[in-house]
Amino acid sequence: MQGLSKWLFKPVTSSFTRSLTYSEKRFYHINPLKFGEVQENPGLTAKRCIKAIGERLRKIDPARWDPVPITFKTHFRDEEGYADIATSIHIHEALEKEFSIDIKDRHIMITDVETAFYVVMKSHDAI
Repeated sequence: MQGLSKWLFKPVTSSFTRSLTYSEKRFYHINPLKFGEVQENPGLTAKRCIKAIGERLRKIDPARWDPVPITFKTHFRDEEGYADIATSIHIHEALEKEFSIDIKDRHIMITDVETAFYVVMKSHDAI
């Protein structure tokens, strides 16, 4: 009986002792572009701005914006230099949706794609 109990309890005690002394080595890889992706890739950020703005404007007013190419130099002012408030509001909403940021509408008015890019780059919580 003594030999049988020694055989039954030996693997249990050795695995218990081994679990106390042995620690698994775990390696975690965090994707470096998950956080700060906007600041790390300004070219892609500019393309995302242009695409988001273009899609939003073409969805809202296709007759006006379909023939207009949206580029980095596109502005949303008339010939006299006055800003179009309705278009600016749509741009704010498109950027907030695309980059998951909150643009302070009372502090800044986006009247061109360059300003939109600047706002997104300076936002700390942009995705």
